[in-house]
Amino acid sequence: MSIEHETHAFLNTNVSPLQALLRDRNLAHWNLATTGESRYADEVARLSTRLMTHLNQPDDWARICALYAQRDEIRDEHLRRRLTLAYQQYAHHQRSPSQISRIATLETELYRLFSTFRATLEGQQLTDNDIVQILRTERDSARRQAAWEAGKQIGTQAAPKIRELAALRNAAAQAQGWSDYYALSLALQEIDEQELFALLDTLEQQTRVPFLERKAAIDAVLAERFGLKPEELRPWHYSDPFFQKPPHTGEVDLDALFADQDIVALTLATCDALGLDVRDILARSDLYERPGKNQHAFCLHIDPLSDDVRVLANLRPDVKNMETCLHEFGHAIYDKYLGADLPFLLRKPAHISTTEAGAMMLGRLARDAAWLERVRGLTSAQVQHLRAAVQAAESSKQLIFVRWALVMVYFERDLYRFPELDLDQRWWEYVTRFQAVPCPTGRDAPDWATKIHLATSPVYYHNYILGELTASQLLDTIRRQTGATLVENPAAGEFLCAEIFARGATLSWNELLARVTGEPLTPRAYIADFVHRQG
Repeated sequence: MSIEHETHAFLNTNVSPLQALLRDRNLAHWNLATTGESRYADEVARLSTRLMTHLNQPDDWARICALYAQRDEIRDEHLRRRLTLAYQQYAHHQRSPSQISRIATLETELYRLFSTFRATLEGQQLTDNDIVQILRTERDSARRQAAWEAGKQIGTQAAPKIRELAALRNAAAQAQGWSDYYALSLALQEIDEQELFALLDTLEQQTRVPFLERKAAIDAVLAERFGLKPEELRPWHYSDPFFQKPPHTGEVDLDALFADQDIVALTLATCDALGLDVRDILARSDLYERPGKNQHAFCLHIDPLSDDVRVLANLRPDVKNMETCLHEFGHAIYDKYLGADLPFLLRKPAHISTTEAGAMMLGRLARDAAWLERVRGLTSAQVQHLRAAVQAAESSKQLIFVRWALVMVYFERDLYRFPELDLDQRWWEYVTRFQAVPCPTGRDAPDWATKIHLATSPVYYHNYILGELTASQLLDTIRRQTGATLVENPAAGEFLCAEIFARGATLSWNELLARVTGEPLTPRAYIADFVHRQG
């Protein structure tokens, strides 16, 4: 039997059952996220264990390794790509039965904790949105501090479980010969660790001065607002618990532009104007807050071979949620418009960073002058008045986000590389280094463990940075090829469907980017968009 026939047979017999396992696990995950009920937590743990066990059969692993070693002999490019993706999936789950059981349990416990936990402040339980609202509007520094600290309460419960998970993941990776789980995960994402951190170092250097200049201007406004000196500002004086987004400084009140708007209707209109229909996705989605529901936002493709795509969010009428809704439906249109004839393993986005890029392109529209006029419905005079301010707001958002993302990426690498570190201290070392935010005097708490991604989306955060770079590179190509941006540009929708979505995972992420834009990933377009613009 030829290597191609052997590969076909293995994928059809041993890998195809993963589709049903993924579908069932994803549906249980959705039910848990929308209700927080323990019965769904138990179901997620059971199905996750079943999925990981399927990927952990010794005979299957030996066979896939043998086939993978001969992959260059496979002439069918799609078959070779399917084998590569199957190998990556199996390699990620090579763990002992006891590790599988404990990892599934811990991951489910953490997911439920982040779904159901509510901070306590002044005897009342608050959602994450409630905490953010206090940090946006409260003028009293003591109450702001209390709200910020309340938002970190979950860390004490989450930290021991995250540490245990990291140790289990490391042990499994090291049994395969890797230095740690972080290195394994990057390799299986087809990312070279040295190249990634060289890129991050370049971004850090190129964004440092414009970020510090922008932060100094923000700090001056905040210091005056709170009656402090700039050097007396602390983390709770910013309007985001992680200084992940720009605080309100009075230059432009973007929240006011959406206070009386239907966020979902604007998202629908945005997609319609691209020629992309999301009404079926809306019908299956869960978009507003309620008790017990997961407080975050995500898009979930329930069955990779169906069009059952759903969005979970907790929307309120402000610019943050406008961006979030556009972002999640950016993921959703990618999943919906994947090539209909693609087989399992190939019917998914080319990479995490590629689907993040699609989401970020749409999310950026919330601060786009043309979109504010033609979709949001502001007058030409209003937009002309706002144009410089919204452009500056998007540049500030990007600078602030990339510095925050550097904290997450460098910290998470240390979480796996140096698990015996004083992680509480290391977290604040990176916050101070990259964000220029000082650690509160005497602070001794696992603030790092309050960020859900470290618990439930390991070795993921670098893809947000890669996604932003990819978004700028794709938008530059769309402008050159269609003569316009995404706003009311059906040609852009056609381009994305044909060149990105329909290809699925048939190419590696950087091969796809090179084919579509003419070159592999480069920060050039992003730097031109958001760093040079500051000067």
